[in-house]
Amino acid sequence: MAWVRVQGTANHENANCIRQFLRSRFEKGWRKFVVDLEESKGIDSTFIGMLYQLAADVAEEDEEDGLVEIINPGERNERSIRKLGLDALIQIDSDGLRWKEERELVRENMMQPVSCPPVSKQAHTEMVLEAHEALAAANEENEKRFCDVLEFLRQDLETQKTEN
Repeated sequence: MAWVRVQGTANHENANCIRQFLRSRFEKGWRKFVVDLEESKGIDSTFIGMLYQLAADVAEEDEEDGLVEIINPGERNERSIRKLGLDALIQIDSDGLRWKEERELVRENMMQPVSCPPVSKQAHTEMVLEAHEALAAANEENEKRFCDVLEFLRQDLETQKTEN
């Protein structure tokens, strides 16, 4: 199981670093992922989209035993995830009832926060675009909700490519 604790805001600024960590585990065959938002002040659509993308891939590979679960989301973060209709693939433990033993192990063995190396503007825009494409693909309401964001990101990416 891969366990990530987010400190501060779970947003586009740290989504790429966390995505790289989770993806590397996924590529090695891991299919259980827990994201702890207890110390997170908020979550944005890029971060949610990144998690949804992972959850969709996990479900495709291992529908029975695979999982992406958010624990300690807080009311606001949980509402954001549910509002986008993503709680069908992303499990949410808002009561803190699951993973009690693992939570204690994580508290005892938690490393210092890992800082994320900077990425290029183009790589950042591509990651944000992929996350929002995943959100839009999740359901029709999200497709309408994020169509302008997707158009802007695609145009921005195209401009960046022509400038380089």
